[in-house]
Amino acid sequence: MKKLVLATMTTLLAMMFVTAGAASAAVPSDRDPIPPPTDYWQDKGFILMAHQGGEWDFPPNTLFAYKSAMNLGADMIDMDAYVTADGHIVLSHDLDARKNSDLTDDMFGGKHDITDLTLAQLKTLDFAYKWSPHDGSSTTPWRGVATGDVPPPTGFAPNDFKIPTFDEVLDAFPDTPINIELKQVGALSQEDIDNTAATMAGILAAHPGHDENVIINSFGQEMLDAMHLARPEHKSYSGSQDASLAYINGQPITPTPVAIEPPDYFKLSGNWLRTVPILKPWTDHDGYQLYVWGSDHDLAQDTDPFYAKLIEEGADSYNTPSPITLAAYLCNNGIASPDGSPRCPAQVCPEGQTGIAPDNCVDIPVCPEGTEGTPPDCTPIVTPEPFAKLRKITLSPKKATVKAGKKKVLQLAVSVGAGKPISVTVNLKSSNGKVKVQRKVKLTVGSGKTVKKITVNLTRKARGKAKITASSGKFRAASNIKVKPAKKERR
Repeated sequence: MKKLVLATMTTLLAMMFVTAGAASAAVPSDRDPIPPPTDYWQDKGFILMAHQGGEWDFPPNTLFAYKSAMNLGADMIDMDAYVTADGHIVLSHDLDARKNSDLTDDMFGGKHDITDLTLAQLKTLDFAYKWSPHDGSSTTPWRGVATGDVPPPTGFAPNDFKIPTFDEVLDAFPDTPINIELKQVGALSQEDIDNTAATMAGILAAHPGHDENVIINSFGQEMLDAMHLARPEHKSYSGSQDASLAYINGQPITPTPVAIEPPDYFKLSGNWLRTVPILKPWTDHDGYQLYVWGSDHDLAQDTDPFYAKLIEEGADSYNTPSPITLAAYLCNNGIASPDGSPRCPAQVCPEGQTGIAPDNCVDIPVCPEGTEGTPPDCTPIVTPEPFAKLRKITLSPKKATVKAGKKKVLQLAVSVGAGKPISVTVNLKSSNGKVKVQRKVKLTVGSGKTVKKITVNLTRKARGKAKITASSGKFRAASNIKVKPAKKERR
């Protein structure tokens, strides 16, 4: 498929360069930018996209591949979609299910195309049956897990090795950026295209919140037009092959994309040309992302020099068959996650520093002693004034003689230390039931002494002595009153 796509792209690019000339690669000064319909993809660092989940490292287009790639450092997962005979969107790069599964010609009446099989039929197959790692380290290591003949690795289930539905992917990865190609293989009728678009629109409607973080792409413009019509609120598209080629000839792309996804090389007049330098001025002008996939032309594909060249040229993402290899390169070369955070433990700066290790760590700015904030906005530290503390209470006079039936005013003095004013409650008590005093008094007291008048009422029947006690916490004071009998009334 890559060779067919590359051949078509090469032919069209050659035609455009002949008709428009090399100057077509420069952004026209009289053309205003046509910005993407969402800023979700803007201002992100380099994105590690796992092509089919990383077919060099894991069985392609399986939940096992997608989960493993994300666990190992992928930022985004890529997948390919077909509609089954009974209307489900399933994920596979190849139309022929025999390519990756244990399907044989004597099964299902000889049907082998995914579009001719039902979901139930496809779910009986082992889609890790034929896969072996690209490095040759083992042979068919996951064969039999899908069918239950071999136990799954820890954290996984047999279904993770079967063909997944797009619904299953959205359920498993609710917040993960996704790139999905709606396959337009062969001579699909418009009815088939419309059916695919309607099915995808229905899935997105059933899983709200994915109209920005799921990029829909297709090599055929008809598929994207149908998709845009079926779900106009979807914001994230990649340019189709046809539209992307016309783009560098000055034609706007519809639906307006968030990204362009070319191969790294194309062939023109017998010469292989790198795609990123040609498209980069255009994508920068409009604010589109440039997500590159490998054409298989470069013998150094998916090696450190290959990655370094793409990043140097300005690619915003590489859709890699080996997320393990690319993750290691990005980690070792200080290339952070898309949000700017460390991609791996080796990129974490020492304590007291921020940035990306090893070469881009800087000291965290600190305000001078006695100040607070973040430089340059440092302000003096203001120590809050402490609350005052109660030091003493007194009642005066300490002794008094009062005639029964009369009143006596005592002076209650409350003393506190320095600090913010406090509320003090003083409890009052008389030892003589005929000598009355209020039960408590509340004072707000600042630094120093506060004096409050306390009235003592003696009834006419008062006799003897009365001790008036004032208390607050551990502090106490008293005033002793001697009662002088009232004169007898004359008859």
